[in-house]
Amino acid sequence: MEGAASRASKAAIVLLFVVGQVVVHFALRDSVSVQAACGISHAAAYLALLWYFGRTLRAGREPFITRLARTVHGTLPPGIAQYTRGVTVAWSAFFAGQVIVSALLLAFAPFEYWSLFVNVLNTPLVVAMFACDQIARTIRFRGQPRVPIARILRAFVEVNSSPGGTRTR
Repeated sequence: MEGAASRASKAAIVLLFVVGQVVVHFALRDSVSVQAACGISHAAAYLALLWYFGRTLRAGREPFITRLARTVHGTLPPGIAQYTRGVTVAWSAFFAGQVIVSALLLAFAPFEYWSLFVNVLNTPLVVAMFACDQIARTIRFRGQPRVPIARILRAFVEVNSSPGGTRTR
């Protein structure tokens, strides 16, 4: 029953986010307001991801990426568990950096620079973060077998749908 409540609350959050975007889009007609709404959704998404990943770094919790790797591979050697904790820290720092840079650009730079960062550079930065992780993992763990992306996505769903959350076993 706890798992169903957790899934329902996650679905409610996503629904509120989507509905909020639609309402903002139709309520704000000028381009600056619409772009500002994009900034709000950008900040909200990255703050939510920061919270989601960052909370797993607290004592007594298993880091998110570690749990994902354990779901894919089973038992992890200490070196990999330590590495995946570092990856969780790196993603958390990336999410925090996105919010901080966005806020600083909005406060101190011309609006066009902030808009470029939020609306254009966002996706390439996420892709670059994934690429850096892939390169680092390939170099550090050369003998490890490759895992298809479909298996990683299934593990992500498993990790997020389990009632235990991200508590240490």
